[in-house]
Amino acid sequence: MVNSTYFIDFGKGKDGKNWAVTNDVVMGGHSDSSVEVLENSIVFKGIISLRNNGGFASLRNQGNKLKLSSYNTLQIRFKTDTRRSFSFRLSASDRFYEPFFKHDFNASTNDWTTVILNLNDFNEFNLNGKTGQKLQPHHMNEDFRIGIILYDKKDGPFEIEIEYIKFNS
Repeated sequence: MVNSTYFIDFGKGKDGKNWAVTNDVVMGGHSDSSVEVLENSIVFKGIISLRNNGGFASLRNQGNKLKLSSYNTLQIRFKTDTRRSFSFRLSASDRFYEPFFKHDFNASTNDWTTVILNLNDFNEFNLNGKTGQKLQPHHMNEDFRIGIILYDKKDGPFEIEIEYIKFNS
């Protein structure tokens, strides 16, 4: 494998403009969120509502999809002052009912935190929940849309500020 890096640098004029929110309203829920591009980061914030079986908000890239075959890990630098646990999501399909891969990441403080996630540790999910499968080498040549999702089934506000996401070999 060639030593390579794919770097998503958030901030004005950089990679923040190709990201958009998707909330549970697409399935009848009432959660609300927004995204704001700052000088050196992107802020994803809102309110999760469990009304009408809701309970999630997500931030997804709308630009190019990414093949993972050159990478082993991803690194994310972020801070949050409300909720501490989010998930990184990889989707090869735009159809909500198709399987996707997810890995939780957490912050222990409201200071800037950097976490490294191993791509082999991403779990497969479908509409029924966790399938018991992991992201496998044969998936790595698929084109993935990447995103952040909050799906902790708790009412209330949330905010996460992200400086960068970096995929490493």
